[in-house]
Amino acid sequence: MKRLLFLFLITSVMGQDNSLYVPRNIDDAFYFGTRSYDGKPGENYWVNSADYNISVEVLPEKRMVKGTEIITYFNNSPDELNAIVIKLYQDFYKKGNSRDWQIDPAAVNDGVKIYGVLVNGRNFFEGNSNGAYERYGTNMTIRLSETLKSLSNIELEISWSFTIPFESRLRMGMYDSTSFFISYWYPQVAVYDDIDGWDIFHYKGTTETYNDANNYTVEITTPKNFIVWSTGLLQNSKEVLSTTCNERLEEAKQSNEVINVVNRDDLQNRNFTGRNEKNIWKYNAYKVPDFAFALSDHYLWDATSLEVEPGRRVLIQSAYNEKAWDFYNVAKIARESIEYFSKELPGIPYPYPSMSVFNGHGGMEYPMMVNDGSQERLAETYRLTSHEISHTYFPFYMGINERKYAFMDEGWAVMIPFDFQTEKGGVDSDPRVRNLSVIKYASGQETEMPPIIPNVFLTSGTYRNAAYARPALAYDYLREILGDGLFSTCIKEYISRWKMKHPIPYDFFYTFNNVVGEDLSWFWKPWFFDRGYGDLSIERVFTYEDSYEVFIKKVGTLPLPVRITITYMDGSREKINKTAEVWKSGNVEYVLRLGKEKNIKQISLDDEHTLDINEMNNEVIVE
Repeated sequence: MKRLLFLFLITSVMGQDNSLYVPRNIDDAFYFGTRSYDGKPGENYWVNSADYNISVEVLPEKRMVKGTEIITYFNNSPDELNAIVIKLYQDFYKKGNSRDWQIDPAAVNDGVKIYGVLVNGRNFFEGNSNGAYERYGTNMTIRLSETLKSLSNIELEISWSFTIPFESRLRMGMYDSTSFFISYWYPQVAVYDDIDGWDIFHYKGTTETYNDANNYTVEITTPKNFIVWSTGLLQNSKEVLSTTCNERLEEAKQSNEVINVVNRDDLQNRNFTGRNEKNIWKYNAYKVPDFAFALSDHYLWDATSLEVEPGRRVLIQSAYNEKAWDFYNVAKIARESIEYFSKELPGIPYPYPSMSVFNGHGGMEYPMMVNDGSQERLAETYRLTSHEISHTYFPFYMGINERKYAFMDEGWAVMIPFDFQTEKGGVDSDPRVRNLSVIKYASGQETEMPPIIPNVFLTSGTYRNAAYARPALAYDYLREILGDGLFSTCIKEYISRWKMKHPIPYDFFYTFNNVVGEDLSWFWKPWFFDRGYGDLSIERVFTYEDSYEVFIKKVGTLPLPVRITITYMDGSREKINKTAEVWKSGNVEYVLRLGKEKNIKQISLDDEHTLDINEMNNEVIVE
């Protein structure tokens, strides 16, 4: 009774009837005060974190990564923990494990080899029964002999190795005999949060990651003549780079122009790294949710920088094979992207000290790192580079759970660069039209799922629409409804409230409601919770002595903008645009009243940016 009264009072304070379905585990978070109905972190909100001290060696000839790490894990939750869950992502390739992403049979291996585990300095395996240690899927569970109390920490030391994938390089791997992108590579503590406790979902290939904001001190040992690009900032450039290359790098840190840190002559003369048989590259990164790095002994290296706010510059780099024609422009493109994100949308200064774009394969984002393949057209290079870098904000800076709520990062990463990509790519590469082509194929089909469905339960095709295309379009329509100014205020407030935490969809919905000052459930529900599609029709047109009435019906369930082209008898045309707010009251019919200054010949719903799946009912000839 007490809980029901509490929820009633909260709803009454909001002054609205919130019609969004809230699952029980999420409802509990509001009841216990870790989340709030105004979209802010609750007074009892907490988030855990870890410090990672990692020493790792890459053995290119063996395709092996071998390392030792010391993890100090901080339990800031109110709970006593009797176990620690560790993520072993490279067990994705382990024989017998379940995958939802097809791989070459030759890529199957033994997964992560664990050589030792120390817990607070003691050998974990001594004196522990088999039940205290479990490996299943991509999780390793360590059951503690003494519970980890609230507001205390524990130290774990783990030694491990794995084989770098080559036959199937999902998000990382070997791209030639001496070029590698290394990610999902170290045993890392899973997230323990206020919604589900431990994140025990396995990595099966489609959905990505979920991590706390951690601190990293990493030493990466490589053979001579290898360069390492990484999350964070290089701490010992004088030791691992030639004098000339180090001077160029230092120049780039203060330059608005692109500097060739390593050029063709350097590669030919093998004069770009320290002369040691092995070099140890030391990188630090703070308050980031993951760590990735790349290496090669024959990649070109460009660098520049950008002042994103007074007194703070970001180092921007690209590393690439000399045959990748478009990558000669990537450092510049990355710089332009970061400038757009910092000043325009989301309008938050790029939050980290560096960004490196590595010429690997596909397109994949990591904190301060991007792994991209070369593209056939420069417009596509702009699209891919800006998309991956925009992930800096979502999910990384915001700590979003991509396994469950990929629409909270992929949808934004599609939508946020729309204007930037349109400007740089031209009309032949309209990102909004490109996105609509994905949705129209799936919209209203039996297999289409609303974005709110946890992504771990979706297959690749269904996942793509639910995580990327549909939410991106919804965000874009919402921007039209609110206007650029209010939309910008909302997204900035959302980021300010939840940066380096773990927002869930309701925190996003409620923050926008709170800033706008009204319940937007009329929009959230059909776009994010319900199955349905978009279809508008012109039902009829009434002609009066001095005006016209155009009756437009919402045949589908999604609220769409009304974009009309009027063709007059004299051949002239006029466009009229109404945002999706015309459906706010739940009406299924909207009446557009037009003056009769000129006689109308034809009225059409024909905008290429509207998700209208049936074009047969979009045109009326006025008689």
